Amino acid sequence: MQKIPIDLAAPGMKLAKPVIKDNGMTIMAEDMELTESLISRLATMKIARITVQGNPVDMGGAGAGTQYAERRDRLEVLFRRYDGDKWMQRVKTRMGQYFQMKAAAQEARIKAMEALEAAAIAAELAEDGEEELENGGEE
Repeated sequence: MQKIPIDLAAPGMKLAKPVIKDNGMTIMAEDMELTESLISRLATMKIARITVQGNPVDMGGAGAGTQYAERRDRLEVLFRRYDGDKWMQRVKTRMGQYFQMKAAAQEARIKAMEALEAAAIAAELAEDGEEELENGGEE
């Protein structure tokens, strides 16, 4: 079972826990298989995280270089005086998990934007190539 940002959800993943809105209403049941349309609906409903079966997403080096990764990395410095305090160590662990999840989501959004830009450039180049063929290579 792994809690992941909705940005990293992929079709075929199965929910390990039901998706519940802030008002307590269940949106999706446990064991439902995600599809593109369901993921899109969850994002539209502002659902930030879901819990899926297994560990389908490796978030070990998530978001290296993102602002959340930097925050996660600073936790060691910020909590250095609390090595013996179990409560503060739990807080540090939870904050680390939160920042790791946010860093992975931020990295996924960046990669999605780069893919969209690459697709737009490829479409533009293909369109330019078609125009050149129609003109017989003359300018």
